[in-house]
Amino acid sequence: MPAAPHHLKNSSRKGSNRIRPLPFFLSTRFFVLFAGASALLLPAYRFLPETIALPLALDGLLLLAVAVDYLMDPSPSRIVMERPLLYPLAAGHPNEIVIEVFNRSRQTVNAIVKDDVPDRCLADPFPINSVVPTGPGTRLSYRLIPPKRGTGEFGDIHFWIQGRLGLVWKRGTSEATGIVKFYPGLALMRDRYFTVRKPDSGGILRLLRRPGVGTEFDSLKEYSVGDDSRLIHWSTTARKGKLIVRRNRMERSQTVFIVLDAGRMMTARIREKTKLDYSVEAALLIAYAGLELGDRVGVMAVGQDVVRFQPPSNAAGQFSRIMEATYDLEPRLEQPRFHLALQVISARLKRRALVVVFTDLIDERASEGLLRYTAALRQRHLPLVAALSDTDLAQVADTAPETTHDLYRQGVAAGILARRERLVAGLAERGALVLDTPPENISIEVLQRYLDIKSRNIL
Repeated sequence: MPAAPHHLKNSSRKGSNRIRPLPFFLSTRFFVLFAGASALLLPAYRFLPETIALPLALDGLLLLAVAVDYLMDPSPSRIVMERPLLYPLAAGHPNEIVIEVFNRSRQTVNAIVKDDVPDRCLADPFPINSVVPTGPGTRLSYRLIPPKRGTGEFGDIHFWIQGRLGLVWKRGTSEATGIVKFYPGLALMRDRYFTVRKPDSGGILRLLRRPGVGTEFDSLKEYSVGDDSRLIHWSTTARKGKLIVRRNRMERSQTVFIVLDAGRMMTARIREKTKLDYSVEAALLIAYAGLELGDRVGVMAVGQDVVRFQPPSNAAGQFSRIMEATYDLEPRLEQPRFHLALQVISARLKRRALVVVFTDLIDERASEGLLRYTAALRQRHLPLVAALSDTDLAQVADTAPETTHDLYRQGVAAGILARRERLVAGLAERGALVLDTPPENISIEVLQRYLDIKSRNIL
C-alpha cells in the first residue's frame, strides 16, 4: 500500500487546506512507469531518431491505460461508509471513532479514508490506509481527541480507492454530517464499577460502595480483628454464641446540590483549561458518586442570572440530565449574583442539603455576595465552598526576587494570597466548610470531603 499523498494528510473542511475536488489522483505506479518510458526519449532522439515514436507511444498507451483504469470497476459509488457514534465523546481524552464500510463491488479494494472531523480535534492515525474485502463487516477506526467540552460538527467521509490496474486512486464521498457533543471528563465515568484514583500514585484510593462506613444498617457479619467493638450486635451475639457486628453503609436519599460560579472569576486559565472547566469536571464526579450512593443530586450555574438549573433527583437518567445541563457551560465576564442562587435554593430545596459551591476567591468586593450567601445558607443547609486556587500565584509569592520587577510581582502576589486567606477564614466563621485547593486537585479533594461528610453523618 503506497503512502497517502501529502495533500491528504492535513486536509480540513475549512480554510486553505480544503480537500482537493479532483475525482482521482495518479498513483506511484503510474509515475514510475511514466518516468521509465519518458527516460527513453533522450537516447532515442540522440542515437536512434527513427525510434523516438516508441517512447511517445508508450506514454500515450500509459495515459490510455489511466483512462481505462478510471472507468473500470471498482467504482467509488459501490463503496458506502458510515460513522455510527454509539456513545458520547469525552473532551480531552482519546475516543475511538469507528467507520463501517460496505464494499458492494465484486473485488477487494485498497482504500485511503479521510474523515472530516470537527475543527481543532486531533485524529490519529489519519488518513487510514486499509484493504477492504467485498461485502459488509469491515470496520476502520481512529482516535479522536476533542480539545474542549461543547459541540462539534462532523463532515462527510472522503475516501480514495485504487483502480484495478493500480494507476489511479478514485475519489468518493459518503454523506455523514452530524453534530456531536463533547462531554467533560466522561472518560472518568465510563467504568460501571467506578473507582477514584490517587493522582500522585495512580493506585486505587477507594471504591464508592464501601461496606462498614456510615451509620445506616446494611447487614451483620462475624467479628474479625480490627472491627469497631461499638458495632457489636449483642442480641445476635447472645443467640449465636459468637461475636457478631453490624455492617453499616453510607446514608442514602440525602440531597446534594451543586452551584457553579459561571462568572468572570472562573475565566482564568490553568494549563489550557478554565477554572470553570475544572469545576464542571469535579461537579460531574460528585454527581456520579452521589447518584451511585442513592443520593438526590441537582445542579445550578449562576452568573448575573441563573443560567442553568436541574432540580435534585435520584431518578433514572438524572446523571445524563446533569451532563446535558453543564457540558457546554461557558464562563461569562460578569459578576455572579449569589443571592439569586439563595432564592432558588430556599424556594426549591425543602430538605436539608449539602450545597457544594465551586468558585474562586479573589478579593473582598468580588466575594462579598458569597459571604452573605453562605451565612444565610447555613441556617438550613450545609455549605461546602470549593475555591480553586492559583498555583502560579503561590509560586511567584514563594520565589526569591532577583529584580525590582520580580519584587513588585511578589508583593502583589503576596497581597492577593493574604486577602484570600481572610476570605477563607470569613467563610469558615460563617459555618461553611471550605476547600482551597489547586484546580488540578479539585475533583479528588471535593470527592474525598463528600465521602467524609457522609461517613461521619455530618449532613
